[in-house]
Amino acid sequence: MTAGEPGQIIKLARTALGWKQQDLAARSGYSQPTISRLERGVGRAVRDTAILTDLANTLGLPAEMLGLVRVADPTPSLDSVDRRDFLGSAIALAAAAMLPQRIASPGRVGSADVDQCWVSLRRLFELDDRQGGGTVYAMASRMARHLQDAVGQASYSPSVGRDLGKVTSATMEHAGWLAYDSGRPEDARRWWLETCHLADMADLPEARVTALASMSLQAGSTAGRGREAADLAGAARAAAGDGASPTLLSVLAAREAVGLAQVRDAAGALAAVAASRRWLDLGRTGDEPLWLDFWSAADLACHETRVSLALGRAKAAEGAARAALASADPDLFPRNHAIYTVRLASVLTHVGQLDEAIEVTTSAVQNAEAFRGSRRISSDLRRTVDLLGRQSHPPARAFAAAAHRVLAVA
Repeated sequence: MTAGEPGQIIKLARTALGWKQQDLAARSGYSQPTISRLERGVGRAVRDTAILTDLANTLGLPAEMLGLVRVADPTPSLDSVDRRDFLGSAIALAAAAMLPQRIASPGRVGSADVDQCWVSLRRLFELDDRQGGGTVYAMASRMARHLQDAVGQASYSPSVGRDLGKVTSATMEHAGWLAYDSGRPEDARRWWLETCHLADMADLPEARVTALASMSLQAGSTAGRGREAADLAGAARAAAGDGASPTLLSVLAAREAVGLAQVRDAAGALAAVAASRRWLDLGRTGDEPLWLDFWSAADLACHETRVSLALGRAKAAEGAARAALASADPDLFPRNHAIYTVRLASVLTHVGQLDEAIEVTTSAVQNAEAFRGSRRISSDLRRTVDLLGRQSHPPARAFAAAAHRVLAVA
């Protein structure tokens, strides 16, 4: 699970059941060569969520173990309650399995254990990037709790303790991010406040910076909290001090710009965008924290889109939205690519380019199933479809009606 090898998980489960590859093929409806390629980690089956879902169901595996979004039972029943209990236990087991034994059951922790925790955290980032926060939030929150217990109960040297605090705070902050992405704002805020508390207790200023930066993003995405978003970005910058990297300063300036635009400070917002671009152009320092891996010209353009919309600059918003999608990497960050697709569709609808908006939105609707774990994407997509449905253009209304039917089952 830590290595992200669903084929090996399937092979272990199949072997535990005493099945040959042909047995699994017969029960699942796929060919034996397909099962073989998947277990060896080659071919498209490794990335095909439909095949992985079918095999998980056939083997009785929780979908989360293969990095998939679990489909909720549509109506409660005794069987579904039992299944939810089972899945909850399985997720808890999976969370423990992602961590070294001396973390999951606190003992004497060494540097190798901390290194393995970082590997597990990177795996969470990978799953999040590909399917959205809802996919792994439950697992991440349990991992964070295990790490918190280890900080308080395990034994370790001072140097290992500091490193353990760093990976624990990073996991806690990421649990907050996953909560935010999956539509759990209160959980997100709680995790970030807990991260700030640990940062103060363990003297980990970088953890406080990350939590404040995330809180700024959340505030900037909430109506009426623009000033708070700008202030939180400024607080993160102050906490980072002289050691702030150009990438971090670029992120914070962009988030400050969104907040300032929302309170109609056009001059301040545009100056912050320009500052963000200057910092981005300086490039990376090579020792950036894990959470900053996502930041690129595409993400800055996405922030510029939001700033322009808040300031009523429709054409500038369109140009920025096009730039964001054109420069995004769909293979490296597919979730962000989906966000930029929906954002462009929304802007095109606002500026009246409805036929192109329909075309772009169609692409987003077709990929909606892959990102069910991200409430941000699904909510933005539904709002865009609603906006198309309110247009006087008959094809837009017809498309919206069809799209809503698709999204209802996605």
